[in-house]
Amino acid sequence: MSRLAPLPLALAAATFALIGIAACTPPEEEAAPPTGCAALVREASQAVEPDDQVEMLDTALVACASYTTFANQVQRYPGIIGYDLDTYLLLRCQNADDERVRRSAACGGLVGPETTPPPVTAPELVFVGETLDGRTVEIRPSNVVEFAGDIPAVVQQTVDIAVESGCSGVLEQRDLWASRIDDPLIGDEASVFAQHAQNVAIYIQCDPAPVPTLAPDG
Repeated sequence: MSRLAPLPLALAAATFALIGIAACTPPEEEAAPPTGCAALVREASQAVEPDDQVEMLDTALVACASYTTFANQVQRYPGIIGYDLDTYLLLRCQNADDERVRRSAACGGLVGPETTPPPVTAPELVFVGETLDGRTVEIRPSNVVEFAGDIPAVVQQTVDIAVESGCSGVLEQRDLWASRIDDPLIGDEASVFAQHAQNVAIYIQCDPAPVPTLAPDG
């Protein structure tokens, strides 16, 4: 018959065996302590005061060879910065007092949101008016029609004439444009301006004679 070892001796042997195994297989970081960028990020993860942690992370930003290197080390310590890495870097890379931080490889590898606003396309200016013969015409700025703001300058000019010269000035303006309705370059626009002047004359209670071009054949 085999003899069993006394129980205390067996426990002691097992304990020494476990200690021996543990001594031969140290944790990864104890077997190969981190250096450089990795060591600095690890040190920052252990900081107690937020200001100290930010300062240590700044040092790591300068030491890490790239954005990816810094990101990989930070991801080993969940919660080290409290929010997503890119947001932290975007703020830190723009606001750090130390120029070395702002020009670090990690900051240079960050793709931030577009800061240049998209070009603003001005709305097309279109004035819709009625001609002497009742048609609706769209008028746009051109080399023959100048706009004042969002209306043709002639329209504003006619209103100004009504204030300054009254009926005689408005009717003269009407007849001037009515005489140009056959002009191939500005015929429709001239007709609109003449009709507008006619409307202004009626509005200020003139007694306008018929528009010359629309007078019945005699």
